[in-house]
Amino acid sequence: MSRLQTQTADSEHSIWKHLPEDTFRQHLVDLEKCTNAVPIEPQTFPLDHHTHISRAGYTLPLTTEQKIADDFAFLAAIEEGAQSVAAVCLEEHLQPSRITVRFAALDLSLSEEVKDALTSITGALSKVTEIDTSARTEKLFSQIVNLHFRRLLARLRSIKWEKPKYLAKQHKKPLWQDFANLSHRIQFVYTKKEAVLRRSVEAQVHQLAAVYEAFETVEAGFQDEIPCLHELIKASYHFCKTDAIADFAQRLENSVTAAPTPKVASAIKCLRQLEKIGAYWRVATSLVDASLKYPALFQTNLQLAFLTPYEPVPTMIGHESWATTCHVHAEVQLAVHYDLLFHATSGSSPAFLPPRVIGTSKWLCYLCYQFLRAHGSFIPVNTHGRLYDQWTIPDLADYGEELRGQYRGIVRDIDAEVVRETGATDPGEAGSILRWRAEPMTSRQNLLGVDGAC
Repeated sequence: MSRLQTQTADSEHSIWKHLPEDTFRQHLVDLEKCTNAVPIEPQTFPLDHHTHISRAGYTLPLTTEQKIADDFAFLAAIEEGAQSVAAVCLEEHLQPSRITVRFAALDLSLSEEVKDALTSITGALSKVTEIDTSARTEKLFSQIVNLHFRRLLARLRSIKWEKPKYLAKQHKKPLWQDFANLSHRIQFVYTKKEAVLRRSVEAQVHQLAAVYEAFETVEAGFQDEIPCLHELIKASYHFCKTDAIADFAQRLENSVTAAPTPKVASAIKCLRQLEKIGAYWRVATSLVDASLKYPALFQTNLQLAFLTPYEPVPTMIGHESWATTCHVHAEVQLAVHYDLLFHATSGSSPAFLPPRVIGTSKWLCYLCYQFLRAHGSFIPVNTHGRLYDQWTIPDLADYGEELRGQYRGIVRDIDAEVVRETGATDPGEAGSILRWRAEPMTSRQNLLGVDGAC
């Protein structure tokens, strides 16, 4: 796959004309150093607070647009690591009524194989009817599991999982072995008067542990492997959606003060991972529900589109010695794409309504969050708070005067916030700030309902 050039503007027309990029990047490194690369806490921002956002002409409610976009981004991110982060916007066409799902990714993870699989999934969605909803949901679910099979083995830390080379030195035990600690933590968050509730939670944890352990006993490639994996995913979903388990998760989270003990941290991380595994069934059912509720959009000519990623650009400024290239994150790719499209001087406007949100497979990094805040056209709904200094914005000759001015303002606003955060850090705490987050900190599914209103 080819890549787009990231820097095509000359110095006079650069978005960095008034704020040199090296200065901007040094400010990022300064903030990283004094906050351990985590300037702010993980946060979510309820969409229902944005009553000023236009609803005129849109079929999809704002929260539904976000949920569907997030689900498609989740489906597109089939590999481990930051390089596989996917972002999605929904383009709602009016004449005729239909949706285009536009994908962006940081690297080349959206291979032809993945694109074909996503096309097959959308094809299955277009055929859903009230008569055969259950069968269609199962078929869609099976397609999703097949596409994400390797990723699922990685999430399970299964003995069947072949680790990529960059993880070869990591030695984490299989996820099912974490259930013993999870079960042990139950006794510490319930009072003696809550013995019945405690025993109920313990029983549910033990039942799910048995399902996970059973999957590991099935030989890789054996005919029962996929059905067992389906059962495991559905069991994880129903486990997380149980009121008693959601209450247990909330109690466990509430037991954390400044930082959890290693055992509590491990239990919270285990629950987070169970959410993500259960999400594969949730995504299948949610997309089927959306297809049934909005048949005009889903069942007539639903289309997929894929952005070409930008090439990495070299840098000499980085917090880590190995950080020698900068990248355009998927969220920024989408924002730039629509800015160029809607600011085109040809006089013809795009034949769809502007996307109002960006769906992502992981929560927004600190800089993407600040970028969307400064940009103003897309509502940021969350951030995991981590700063990656290998982040940049395309500096393009294609920007017109108005758009160029807008992007100069964006980098100025981000820089001002970075400098403010750096100055707000107590000099005595510089380099010692540790903000604990449940791993995997960058992506959550919130089946347990402990992440707020995202």
